[in-house]
Amino acid sequence: MVIETQTRAGNGTNTNRGTMNTHVKEDGDKGFTLVEILIAIVLIGILSAVAVVGISSLVSKGSTSACNATLDSSKAASAVYFASNTNTYPADFNALTSGAAPALTLPSGVTIATATTLKSGTSWTLTMTAGSATAAPTFACT
Repeated sequence: MVIETQTRAGNGTNTNRGTMNTHVKEDGDKGFTLVEILIAIVLIGILSAVAVVGISSLVSKGSTSACNATLDSSKAASAVYFASNTNTYPADFNALTSGAAPALTLPSGVTIATATTLKSGTSWTLTMTAGSATAAPTFACT
């Protein structure tokens, strides 16, 4: 881009021409420079990395909450079983989930892996340790 300056010295007018170091986009310049595109790609990468870290911690918290909710339901179901079955506690999850009126209904995606273990895919496992006939079972999430 050429800039013109006019100075008055004495009786005449002098016109000086010089070039400016800054680049100003003219009508013919369209699009983005390579540096602008690379900066945009780097910013998108940083934002996506932050989002992935945030989402993974939320998934972990959700899995823990789901296991704890099932643990609480299992405890309540064992109390219902105790009251409904001549004051004896269940020996395993099969006793809680079977019968005409099961004391425990399993959430969607949760299965009985073994008689004393509930499993939700690969995210968590709920283990039941049976007590005696008059002692309540204990439950643990892993």
